[in-house]
Amino acid sequence: MEQMFTLAQLIFAVGTSFLASLLFFWYQRGREKRIDRKIVELRYEEEFLDKIKKGNVELIRSGFKAIAFALGLSFVGMFLLTIKLLLNATPFIENILAVFPMTLFGTAALICFSYFKSLVSLNDVQGAKDKINEKIRKLESQK
Repeated sequence: MEQMFTLAQLIFAVGTSFLASLLFFWYQRGREKRIDRKIVELRYEEEFLDKIKKGNVELIRSGFKAIAFALGLSFVGMFLLTIKLLLNATPFIENILAVFPMTLFGTAALICFSYFKSLVSLNDVQGAKDKINEKIRKLESQK
């Protein structure tokens, strides 16, 4: 009986250590993917600064795209809130119709804030690009 108990403990220990190793591997792989994704975002931001530095046409075009998309999200959110007010629905559907517009409004605000942040960084383009490059170097060293 004592021997069976220790055999069960051994199997459990090997199984949990294998599971822990697998979870650690997935965490490392996910971490590398998050770092790579962040580097791609930073490079895109750097390209965006170069584009809007080059000319007002690109600045105006990208600005109108961002504002139009944010307004579209806001109007969809307002439409869903209006439907919620006019519709006698179950509490579950009412909750969905309340949460989804708030998500849309938050996304629209995030888009506008991100664009505003890029415009503010145009005051010192070289300094902003240096900060972006420093962040990229720091992320690449974490790999």
